[in-house]
Amino acid sequence: MSTIAEWKKHLAIMWFAQVMGMSAITGVVSFLPLYITHLGVTSLEETEIWAGVLMGVAALFAGLSGPYWGAIGDRKGRKPMVERVMLMFSLVMIAMAFVTNVYQLLILRIIQGIFGGFTAAALALVTSVTPEEEIGFTMGIFQTAMVVGGAFGPMFGGIVADHVGYRQTFVVFGLLCLVALVVIHYAVTERFTPGTQAAKPSVSRDIKSIVIIPGIKSMLLVLFLIQFAIQVIAPVMPLYVQTMVGDSTYIASISGTVIAVAGLTSSISSASMGLLGRFFRHRAILITAAALGAVFFYLQALAADVLTLGALRALSGFCLGAMIPSANTIITYLIPPEKRGVAYGVTTGAALMGNVIGPLSGGFIALHFGIGAVFWCTAFFFAMTAGWVGFRVKEVA
Repeated sequence: MSTIAEWKKHLAIMWFAQVMGMSAITGVVSFLPLYITHLGVTSLEETEIWAGVLMGVAALFAGLSGPYWGAIGDRKGRKPMVERVMLMFSLVMIAMAFVTNVYQLLILRIIQGIFGGFTAAALALVTSVTPEEEIGFTMGIFQTAMVVGGAFGPMFGGIVADHVGYRQTFVVFGLLCLVALVVIHYAVTERFTPGTQAAKPSVSRDIKSIVIIPGIKSMLLVLFLIQFAIQVIAPVMPLYVQTMVGDSTYIASISGTVIAVAGLTSSISSASMGLLGRFFRHRAILITAAALGAVFFYLQALAADVLTLGALRALSGFCLGAMIPSANTIITYLIPPEKRGVAYGVTTGAALMGNVIGPLSGGFIALHFGIGAVFWCTAFFFAMTAGWVGFRVKEVA
């Protein structure tokens, strides 16, 4: 098998694994608030609080532990780290089916986060087996797996939960993660050569060595701003749609469609990044996408009807799909190959902090300043991202 055929095979396998991992994460979140009510939490206010805590705590601990696991992956190999995450995902998901109270569920969500996020480990593995000249293409294709998994998971989770029950759905997702683990174990080959013991600094020094690389701190802020801007709008979008359509019987379907359309265009955009990156610099793509994203999110605050909102969401999706793979490609070129595990742990941690803080901020802003202010805030942060990249990030790819 040729080298080119091999890296493409590995990319396809890891794409499948990423879809399974993202489907499990987002699929569980789709019915988690309903599951809480079956664990003895009956008050609506308490259910909302617990739902927010349980959704955010896994991302928080994954962001904190990600750099550590990335550093271990640079020492022992990236494939074992991916397998570890998938194994823990599988075990934790299945265990969630047997909890008897919300505190046990909280502990399992924390454990899930402590053992790290799947995306950082998968990125390190897939880029380690990809030729340098194909990094941009790989980043774009891999990003589509995150989008597809994020869109497919809630739909699949809801269908399964409605037909077999909440507890059984956890088992289904756990088994899907186990299937992905088996496929990775037998189908992905990593030619990893560990460094000499003398050349291995402490994990904390590994992390510090990444942070001090010129340009990395700027990109950490960029990733945080991107994810913050994306997530800050998540809690208010259904409410915003409701203000346009009134008390429609199909409010959930309409809202879901408006949200999903951005995911569809984002996946198309991400898949195009490999080709677009051959003609334009990734820094230029990132600046342009962030600037246009600011415009489209500002216009969403002015949308008069749901069709206009949906069209603007589609346009903003193209921007989002371009930004994340471009940012990750820039980071990949900034760091040495042997440090990619810890680097992706650090950068994914910054993005996860945006995932945690964004929704909390969105609810606060909407409560005190109105729903429209959330869109203006999102536009501001995208504009800030474009300016920051333009002035602080140097051209590398």
